[in-house]
Amino acid sequence: MTKILLLGDTHANYPALKAIIDYVRPERFEWIFNTGDFTVYSTFPNETIDWFRGRKNAICILGNTDRKVLRILKGKKLKKPKKNEKRVMYFWTSENLHLENITYLKSLRKQTDVTIGGFRIGIFHGTLEDPDEELFPTAPESRFHQLARDSGYPVQIMGHSHVPFYKWVDGVHFINPGSVGRPFDGDPRTSFAILKIASGKIAVEHFRIPYAVEEVVHSLKEHKLPDIYAKMYRVGKKLN
Repeated sequence: MTKILLLGDTHANYPALKAIIDYVRPERFEWIFNTGDFTVYSTFPNETIDWFRGRKNAICILGNTDRKVLRILKGKKLKKPKKNEKRVMYFWTSENLHLENITYLKSLRKQTDVTIGGFRIGIFHGTLEDPDEELFPTAPESRFHQLARDSGYPVQIMGHSHVPFYKWVDGVHFINPGSVGRPFDGDPRTSFAILKIASGKIAVEHFRIPYAVEEVVHSLKEHKLPDIYAKMYRVGKKLN
């Protein structure tokens, strides 16, 4: 049996990632898949990237926040987001990222795939068709049918919507582990999933566990970042 730890949308929230690390002991897993968005909206981007960068068995891709940070670092204009309270978080991140972590982000792709146990697994931030598509479990069933029909991936792992789900449609397993660092579903606990592959079968289990939210809140205040993010971490919802 192959066990894979599924993570995504950490958003620089290392205290949440650390809670998962302590809970599951990552050395128990053959692989760690990360659907991107290491950065922005909390104050621990370097600790977050350092951890993934140090895992030889971690397969990671870029998320939309990571791509925008890299855009800023290239000296290009940031067209979106428009709200200043969001832009502040992007520019703070770009100013505080360590060089080795910038180099690491530059080495990553928008999507990737790996074959394990006879299953070709696609790892995406949004979907295989659009890295910025937010696929929710409430999306029309027709959308899942389309993504199943158009892919060569019997397992599709994605993030970006920050809502955990597992669906099996037309022989394709759609898995979103939810957001490690910034849940949107009203549950402030950190979210992750475990994928098991054995004897040609797939098993998925989702988890929610508490973490030190107030450590994140304190750090945001210490760095004089917008107060709305402290509230969002406490309630587990997107408020802007």
